[in-house]
Amino acid sequence: MLDDHTDKSAARQQIIAIVLMTVLVFFWFQFFMPLTPPVEEAPPPAETEEPEVAERDRPEPPLDPVEEVVSEAWPELPPVADPRDPEEDAVVIENEDLRLVFTRIGGRLREAHLKLRHHGESEVQLVPQPIADNEFVPDSEVVFPLGLTFTDEDLGDALDRRRFDASLSDDGRAVVFSLEIPETALVEKRFALEETQPVVHTSVSYRNLSDQEVRLGRDFTPAYKLTWAPDIAAPEDGQMGVRKSVIWRQDGQNTSNRADRLNRQPTQATDIDWVALRTAYFVVGMKPTFDAPTAFAQSLGNEKLRFGVAAPRMTLAPNEADTREFQVYIGPSHRGMMAAAWETLPTVQRFFESFDLMDRFAKLLLGLLNWFYGIIPNYGVAIILLTILVRGGMFPLTFKSMKSMKRMQSLAPEMQALKEKYGEDQQELNKKMMELYRERGANPFGSCLPLLLQMPIFIALYRMLWSAYELRGAPFTLLRFGDYHWISDLSQPDRLIHLPFMADVPLLGQMFEYLNILPLLGALAILASQKLMPTSPVQNDQQKLIMNIMPIFMAFLFYRMAAGLNLYILVSTVLGILQNKLVHLSPEEAAAPPKKSPKKKRNFYAAAQEKKRRMAKESKSAKKRLPG
Repeated sequence: MLDDHTDKSAARQQIIAIVLMTVLVFFWFQFFMPLTPPVEEAPPPAETEEPEVAERDRPEPPLDPVEEVVSEAWPELPPVADPRDPEEDAVVIENEDLRLVFTRIGGRLREAHLKLRHHGESEVQLVPQPIADNEFVPDSEVVFPLGLTFTDEDLGDALDRRRFDASLSDDGRAVVFSLEIPETALVEKRFALEETQPVVHTSVSYRNLSDQEVRLGRDFTPAYKLTWAPDIAAPEDGQMGVRKSVIWRQDGQNTSNRADRLNRQPTQATDIDWVALRTAYFVVGMKPTFDAPTAFAQSLGNEKLRFGVAAPRMTLAPNEADTREFQVYIGPSHRGMMAAAWETLPTVQRFFESFDLMDRFAKLLLGLLNWFYGIIPNYGVAIILLTILVRGGMFPLTFKSMKSMKRMQSLAPEMQALKEKYGEDQQELNKKMMELYRERGANPFGSCLPLLLQMPIFIALYRMLWSAYELRGAPFTLLRFGDYHWISDLSQPDRLIHLPFMADVPLLGQMFEYLNILPLLGALAILASQKLMPTSPVQNDQQKLIMNIMPIFMAFLFYRMAAGLNLYILVSTVLGILQNKLVHLSPEEAAAPPKKSPKKKRNFYAAAQEKKRRMAKESKSAKKRLPG
């Protein structure tokens, strides 16, 4: 029986490609993809035997231990706000990009409606809402963004549970919340919007109303913190390719703190430029305009967190006020909109945390994608054009590889003849095979290099296409048929048909609840490419089985990935088939040895030096031949 070692050697480049791709994808999903966050269960309803009574008729509950301490230390502080209909405490400011609903309880942000005005989607609400089982939850018991936490151990965040007075501007784009603590302090919080841009101009003012000097904070303890908590209500968390992180900028560099690695104790940095929370598609950033600010971030458990900016310690004389100003960005992770807020905020966008070169490359591809979209306002078409550009750029190398593979294919009869002649002498067989490769200009590993060079492009596109804000909700409008729209969101699976009966199937039900056509079409295209592309001259059954299983593996792997990514894979594979058709190699070209590069002509000086050395050598030889 003939040894098939040579067959395996000739097809090794295919197996290497499969192994590399499998390992890279597995590594990527294992270490870079976010874990699915646990589903928060609503608290069980409180069991009561007494009949329901109106909120205002219920007796006031006793103070908790914390409030007892606050009342003793701050006797002039108003009591905790009594529960009301939330609409009575709501104050709304609005511009073209944001509609913000504040509550007078703490002068905090209850709802943040971001007006997207793209891809047909009207708005998204970014403030997490309390979970309750048909029970009224007063605002004084809820954590909302833009609250104040004083580092005074007694006061803490007690102001977040007090009702502020509110004064709304005539244009409806600004509001001032004020709370007076008699003979102690006047605290004011101002929030203002411009006509456009999702940026809130924020200021916090503390006026000393006592007749004595007041110190807020200590040497290493800030006066108070403007906080954002408990999170961003982003429905894509846990699904997309970007991990939720808190980032702050300090000394021209960004420091990223992943939410799942933050501790309950605050992590902080001083003298920061800004701090931001980044999710898959949205960003909340705070930029203080005063000196020596401190950024902090901490986990609240259950994937929730608190972050913000702390104002440094201050000393206030009687009737003296201190005002600190902030810019708060509440918007998408869109580079243009973030840059309009402040210059360095776009650096918060990262497709790759640890690979700067890959991150730059992914952003370059995103820039090209947006450039194509500017020409034809359809991101599905833009992805196709980007794929054509990438394939075109790789074509010179691919062309050379395909020619080498076609030469390999033409060597099948001669390779079989060598096996029959030298089958018993493996060393001699390998030597003759390599001589044949060199003679005909064939390279058994010629297709590995183009594939390896395409892997960084594929990974960068994978990350970018799955987590670029521009593709969120972006439809492939060419595929609209009346009221039915296939591929209505390029950042999600294409979901051609809903299969409700699959929901109850163990293990596979969740994955195959929808019929996704693009990954199946991509698998068929890969199978067709394998049938049409030149392969090893002699393949054994094991190699053929691997190549037939590969499309099935790819379809399963990419079944639930973004439609934009699967569209790229499908178009790229089809273009590869077309490129293969463009490469023709006649029998004469296949049999002819490769053309060798002509030798370069030597210049006059080099030729003269060579002649001089030759004459000296001849003279020396002549002297040796002379009789002694």
